[in-house]
Amino acid sequence: MSELVDGDDGLPADQVGAWVADKHRILKAYLDYQAHARVNFLGPRRGGAAYIDVFCGPGRSRIRNTNTFVDGSPVVAWKASVDQQAPFTKLYIADKDTVRRDVCAERLRRLNAPVVVVDGEALEAARSIAEWVDQSGLHGLHFAFVDPYSLGALRLELLKTLSQIQRIDLLVHLSAMDLFRNLDVELAGERAEFDAFAPGWRDNVPDGLPMADQRRAAIDYWKHRIDEMGMAASSEMHAIRNSQNRDLYWLLMLSRHQLAQKFWKIALNQEPQRGFADF
Repeated sequence: MSELVDGDDGLPADQVGAWVADKHRILKAYLDYQAHARVNFLGPRRGGAAYIDVFCGPGRSRIRNTNTFVDGSPVVAWKASVDQQAPFTKLYIADKDTVRRDVCAERLRRLNAPVVVVDGEALEAARSIAEWVDQSGLHGLHFAFVDPYSLGALRLELLKTLSQIQRIDLLVHLSAMDLFRNLDVELAGERAEFDAFAPGWRDNVPDGLPMADQRRAAIDYWKHRIDEMGMAASSEMHAIRNSQNRDLYWLLMLSRHQLAQKFWKIALNQEPQRGFADF
Protein backbone atom coordinates (compact mmCIF):
# COMPACT_ATOMS: atom_id res chain seq x y z
CA MET A 1 0.00 0.00 0.00
CA SER A 2 1.14 3.51 -0.71
CA GLU A 3 1.56 6.10 2.03
CA LEU A 4 -1.55 8.15 2.70
CA VAL A 5 -1.43 11.83 1.80
CA ASP A 6 -3.67 14.79 2.57
CA GLY A 7 -6.66 14.71 0.25
CA ASP A 8 -8.28 17.68 -1.43
CA ASP A 9 -11.44 17.18 0.64
CA GLY A 10 -9.85 17.23 4.09
CA LEU A 11 -9.55 13.45 4.39
CA PRO A 12 -6.56 11.14 3.76
CA ALA A 13 -6.05 9.78 0.24
CA ASP A 14 -4.01 7.06 -1.44
CA GLN A 15 -1.41 7.57 -4.17
CA VAL A 16 -1.91 5.68 -7.44
CA GLY A 17 -0.66 5.58 -11.00
CA ALA A 18 -2.40 7.37 -13.87
CA TRP A 19 -3.66 3.98 -15.09
CA VAL A 20 -6.41 4.11 -12.44
CA ALA A 21 -8.46 6.26 -14.83
CA ASP A 22 -8.71 3.32 -17.25
CA LYS A 23 -9.84 0.98 -14.46
CA HIS A 24 -12.56 3.37 -13.39
CA ARG A 25 -13.66 3.93 -16.96
CA ILE A 26 -14.29 0.21 -17.38
CA LEU A 27 -15.97 -0.09 -13.98
CA LYS A 28 -18.34 2.77 -14.78
CA ALA A 29 -19.04 1.47 -18.29
CA TYR A 30 -20.13 -1.92 -16.96
CA LEU A 31 -22.28 -0.44 -14.22
CA ASP A 32 -23.94 1.89 -16.72
CA TYR A 33 -25.06 -1.11 -18.76
CA GLN A 34 -25.96 -3.20 -15.73
CA ALA A 35 -28.26 -0.37 -14.60
CA HIS A 36 -30.73 -1.43 -17.32
CA ALA A 37 -31.27 -4.66 -15.38
CA ARG A 38 -30.57 -3.33 -11.87
CA VAL A 39 -33.48 -0.91 -11.94
CA ASN A 40 -35.90 -3.86 -12.03
CA PHE A 41 -34.78 -4.91 -8.54
CA LEU A 42 -35.29 -1.55 -6.84
CA GLY A 43 -38.33 -0.49 -4.85
CA PRO A 44 -40.68 -2.02 -2.27
CA ARG A 45 -40.90 -5.82 -2.08
CA ARG A 46 -37.88 -6.24 -4.29
CA GLY A 47 -34.48 -7.62 -3.44
CA GLY A 48 -32.46 -4.46 -4.01
CA ALA A 49 -28.99 -4.01 -5.43
CA ALA A 50 -25.87 -4.22 -3.28
CA TYR A 51 -22.39 -3.01 -4.18
CA ILE A 52 -19.67 -5.01 -2.42
CA ASP A 53 -16.00 -4.02 -2.11
CA VAL A 54 -13.81 -5.85 0.43
CA PHE A 55 -10.63 -4.03 -0.72
CA CYS A 56 -12.25 -0.62 -0.68
CA GLY A 57 -9.30 1.67 0.07
CA PRO A 58 -9.89 5.28 1.20
CA GLY A 59 -12.25 6.26 -1.61
CA ARG A 60 -10.01 8.95 -3.10
CA SER A 61 -6.49 9.02 -4.52
CA ARG A 62 -3.87 11.40 -5.81
CA ILE A 63 -2.22 10.57 -9.11
CA ARG A 64 1.49 10.15 -8.40
CA ASN A 65 3.73 13.10 -9.27
CA THR A 66 0.72 15.35 -9.87
CA ASN A 67 -1.76 17.43 -7.88
CA THR A 68 -4.70 15.62 -9.49
CA PHE A 69 -7.14 13.78 -7.24
CA VAL A 70 -9.63 11.14 -8.38
CA ASP A 71 -12.41 9.17 -6.74
CA GLY A 72 -11.82 5.63 -5.54
CA SER A 73 -13.77 2.68 -6.90
CA PRO A 74 -16.64 2.67 -4.34
CA VAL A 75 -17.27 6.37 -4.94
CA VAL A 76 -17.08 5.90 -8.71
CA ALA A 77 -19.60 3.05 -8.44
CA TRP A 78 -22.02 5.00 -6.25
CA LYS A 79 -21.95 8.07 -8.48
CA ALA A 80 -22.44 5.93 -11.59
CA SER A 81 -25.47 4.19 -10.07
CA VAL A 82 -27.03 7.55 -9.12
CA ASP A 83 -26.33 9.03 -12.55
CA GLN A 84 -28.17 6.12 -14.16
CA GLN A 85 -31.11 6.50 -11.77
CA ALA A 86 -30.55 2.97 -10.49
CA PRO A 87 -28.76 3.64 -7.19
CA PHE A 88 -27.35 0.80 -5.15
CA THR A 89 -29.53 0.11 -2.12
CA LYS A 90 -26.53 -0.82 0.06
CA LEU A 91 -22.77 -0.37 -0.30
CA TYR A 92 -20.88 -2.94 1.78
CA ILE A 93 -17.25 -1.93 2.22
CA ALA A 94 -14.34 -3.55 4.03
CA ASP A 95 -10.56 -3.24 4.12
CA LYS A 96 -7.93 -4.77 6.36
CA ASP A 97 -6.67 -1.20 6.86
CA THR A 98 -9.42 0.22 9.04
CA VAL A 99 -8.21 3.81 8.54
CA ARG A 100 -8.71 3.52 4.79
CA ARG A 101 -12.04 1.76 5.24
CA ASP A 102 -13.43 4.34 7.66
CA VAL A 103 -12.29 7.25 5.50
CA CYS A 104 -14.00 5.65 2.51
CA ALA A 105 -17.18 5.29 4.54
CA GLU A 106 -17.10 8.98 5.46
CA ARG A 107 -16.70 9.99 1.83
CA LEU A 108 -19.68 7.85 0.86
CA ARG A 109 -21.79 9.25 3.70
CA ARG A 110 -21.06 12.76 2.48
CA LEU A 111 -22.70 11.67 -0.79
CA ASN A 112 -25.72 10.26 1.09
CA ALA A 113 -24.79 6.73 0.09
CA PRO A 114 -26.32 3.86 2.12
CA VAL A 115 -22.93 2.54 3.23
CA VAL A 116 -22.45 -0.43 5.55
CA VAL A 117 -19.00 -0.78 7.14
CA VAL A 118 -17.95 -4.40 7.60
CA ASP A 119 -15.25 -5.57 10.02
CA GLY A 120 -12.52 -8.04 9.15
CA GLU A 121 -10.19 -8.82 6.29
CA ALA A 122 -11.57 -9.69 2.87
CA LEU A 123 -12.70 -13.29 3.43
CA GLU A 124 -14.15 -12.68 6.89
CA ALA A 125 -16.00 -9.61 5.63
CA ALA A 126 -17.30 -11.47 2.57
CA ARG A 127 -18.76 -14.20 4.78
CA SER A 128 -20.67 -11.63 6.80
CA ILE A 129 -21.90 -9.83 3.68
CA ALA A 130 -23.04 -13.05 2.01
CA GLU A 131 -25.19 -13.83 5.07
CA TRP A 132 -26.78 -10.36 5.09
CA VAL A 133 -27.48 -9.73 1.41
CA ASP A 134 -30.02 -12.48 0.78
CA GLN A 135 -31.48 -12.70 4.27
CA SER A 136 -34.77 -11.00 3.28
CA GLY A 137 -35.57 -13.92 0.98
CA LEU A 138 -36.06 -11.47 -1.89
CA HIS A 139 -33.32 -11.94 -4.46
CA GLY A 140 -31.81 -8.77 -5.86
CA LEU A 141 -29.16 -8.02 -8.47
CA HIS A 142 -25.80 -7.43 -6.82
CA PHE A 143 -22.28 -6.48 -7.87
CA ALA A 144 -18.89 -7.03 -6.28
CA PHE A 145 -15.64 -5.36 -7.30
CA VAL A 146 -12.80 -7.65 -6.20
CA ASP A 147 -9.71 -5.49 -6.53
CA PRO A 148 -6.73 -6.84 -4.52
CA TYR A 149 -3.07 -6.08 -5.14
CA SER A 150 -1.90 -9.65 -5.76
CA LEU A 151 -2.98 -13.10 -6.89
CA GLY A 152 -2.43 -14.41 -3.38
CA ALA A 153 -5.04 -11.99 -2.04
CA LEU A 154 -7.50 -13.11 -4.72
CA ARG A 155 -8.34 -16.22 -2.74
CA LEU A 156 -10.56 -18.78 -4.41
CA GLU A 157 -12.42 -19.14 -1.12
CA LEU A 158 -13.22 -15.42 -1.26
CA LEU A 159 -14.74 -15.73 -4.73
CA LYS A 160 -16.60 -18.88 -3.70
CA THR A 161 -18.07 -17.06 -0.70
CA LEU A 162 -19.26 -14.11 -2.79
CA SER A 163 -20.64 -16.46 -5.45
CA GLN A 164 -23.07 -17.87 -2.87
CA ILE A 165 -25.06 -14.65 -3.16
CA GLN A 166 -27.90 -15.10 -5.61
CA ARG A 167 -27.72 -12.95 -8.76
CA ILE A 168 -24.28 -11.45 -8.34
CA ASP A 169 -21.75 -10.27 -10.92
CA LEU A 170 -18.08 -10.07 -9.91
CA LEU A 171 -15.62 -7.76 -11.65
CA VAL A 172 -12.22 -9.22 -10.76
CA HIS A 173 -8.70 -7.78 -10.75
CA LEU A 174 -6.26 -10.50 -11.88
CA SER A 175 -2.66 -9.43 -11.26
CA ALA A 176 -0.61 -9.92 -14.42
CA MET A 177 2.44 -8.41 -12.74
CA ASP A 178 2.33 -10.97 -9.94
CA LEU A 179 1.91 -13.83 -12.43
CA PHE A 180 4.77 -12.66 -14.65
CA ARG A 181 7.17 -11.93 -11.81
CA ASN A 182 6.56 -14.80 -9.46
CA LEU A 183 5.35 -17.90 -11.31
CA ASP A 184 8.85 -19.38 -11.45
CA VAL A 185 9.46 -19.05 -7.70
CA GLU A 186 5.98 -20.38 -7.00
CA LEU A 187 6.65 -23.43 -9.20
CA ALA A 188 9.95 -23.96 -7.39
CA GLY A 189 8.17 -23.99 -4.05
CA GLU A 190 10.05 -20.92 -2.82
CA ARG A 191 6.75 -19.09 -2.36
CA ALA A 192 3.21 -20.40 -1.90
CA GLU A 193 0.90 -17.40 -2.28
CA PHE A 194 -0.70 -18.75 -5.48
CA ASP A 195 -2.02 -21.75 -3.52
CA ALA A 196 -4.84 -19.61 -2.12
CA PHE A 197 -5.58 -18.25 -5.59
CA ALA A 198 -5.99 -21.67 -7.20
CA PRO A 199 -5.53 -24.59 -4.79
CA GLY A 200 -3.96 -27.54 -6.59
CA TRP A 201 -2.63 -25.48 -9.49
CA ARG A 202 0.90 -26.96 -9.46
CA ASP A 203 -0.44 -30.42 -10.25
CA ASN A 204 -2.09 -28.97 -13.35
CA VAL A 205 0.90 -27.09 -14.81
CA PRO A 206 3.01 -29.61 -16.75
CA ASP A 207 6.79 -29.52 -16.29
CA GLY A 208 8.99 -28.48 -19.16
CA LEU A 209 6.60 -26.04 -20.81
CA PRO A 210 7.76 -22.59 -21.90
CA MET A 211 6.97 -19.98 -19.26
CA ALA A 212 4.16 -18.44 -21.34
CA ASP A 213 2.47 -21.85 -21.59
CA GLN A 214 2.88 -22.43 -17.86
CA ARG A 215 1.20 -19.10 -17.15
CA ARG A 216 -1.64 -20.03 -19.47
CA ALA A 217 -2.02 -23.45 -17.84
CA ALA A 218 -2.21 -21.87 -14.38
CA ILE A 219 -4.94 -19.46 -15.48
CA ASP A 220 -6.83 -22.19 -17.33
CA TYR A 221 -6.85 -24.25 -14.13
CA TRP A 222 -8.12 -21.24 -12.16
CA LYS A 223 -10.93 -20.79 -14.69
CA HIS A 224 -11.79 -24.47 -14.24
CA ARG A 225 -12.13 -23.90 -10.50
CA ILE A 226 -14.40 -20.91 -11.23
CA ASP A 227 -16.56 -23.16 -13.42
CA GLU A 228 -16.87 -25.60 -10.51
CA MET A 229 -18.41 -22.78 -8.46
CA GLY A 230 -21.19 -22.42 -11.02
CA MET A 231 -19.74 -19.17 -12.36
CA ALA A 232 -18.22 -18.44 -15.76
CA ALA A 233 -15.15 -16.30 -16.36
CA SER A 234 -15.39 -14.02 -19.37
CA SER A 235 -13.18 -14.95 -22.31
CA GLU A 236 -12.52 -11.23 -22.82
CA MET A 237 -10.39 -9.32 -20.36
CA HIS A 238 -9.31 -5.72 -20.23
CA ALA A 239 -5.61 -5.10 -19.69
CA ILE A 240 -4.67 -2.20 -17.42
CA ARG A 241 -1.20 -1.03 -18.50
CA ASN A 242 1.47 1.21 -17.03
CA SER A 243 3.32 4.05 -18.76
CA GLN A 244 5.66 1.50 -20.41
CA ASN A 245 2.60 -0.24 -21.92
CA ARG A 246 3.17 -3.33 -19.79
CA ASP A 247 0.24 -5.23 -18.34
CA LEU A 248 -0.25 -4.54 -14.63
CA TYR A 249 -3.45 -6.52 -14.28
CA TRP A 250 -6.49 -7.73 -16.16
CA LEU A 251 -10.14 -7.06 -15.43
CA LEU A 252 -12.62 -9.80 -16.21
CA MET A 253 -16.19 -10.69 -15.36
CA LEU A 254 -17.39 -13.67 -13.34
CA SER A 255 -21.11 -14.37 -13.55
CA ARG A 256 -23.81 -17.00 -13.79
CA HIS A 257 -26.02 -15.19 -16.25
CA GLN A 258 -25.32 -14.59 -19.92
CA LEU A 259 -26.75 -11.08 -19.64
CA ALA A 260 -23.80 -10.05 -17.47
CA GLN A 261 -21.39 -11.37 -20.09
CA LYS A 262 -23.31 -9.46 -22.75
CA PHE A 263 -23.02 -6.22 -20.75
CA TRP A 264 -19.31 -6.90 -20.24
CA LYS A 265 -18.70 -7.32 -23.96
CA ILE A 266 -20.60 -4.12 -24.69
CA ALA A 267 -18.58 -2.25 -22.06
CA LEU A 268 -15.38 -3.40 -23.79
CA ASN A 269 -16.49 -2.78 -27.37
CA GLN A 270 -14.52 0.45 -27.74
CA GLU A 271 -11.28 -1.38 -28.53
CA PRO A 272 -9.92 -4.87 -29.24
CA GLN A 273 -9.57 -6.92 -26.06
CA ARG A 274 -7.13 -9.63 -25.17
CA GLY A 275 -8.10 -13.17 -24.39
CA PHE A 276 -6.24 -15.51 -22.06
CA ALA A 277 -4.57 -17.17 -25.03
CA ASP A 278 -2.92 -13.87 -25.98
CA PHE A 279 -0.48 -13.47 -23.11
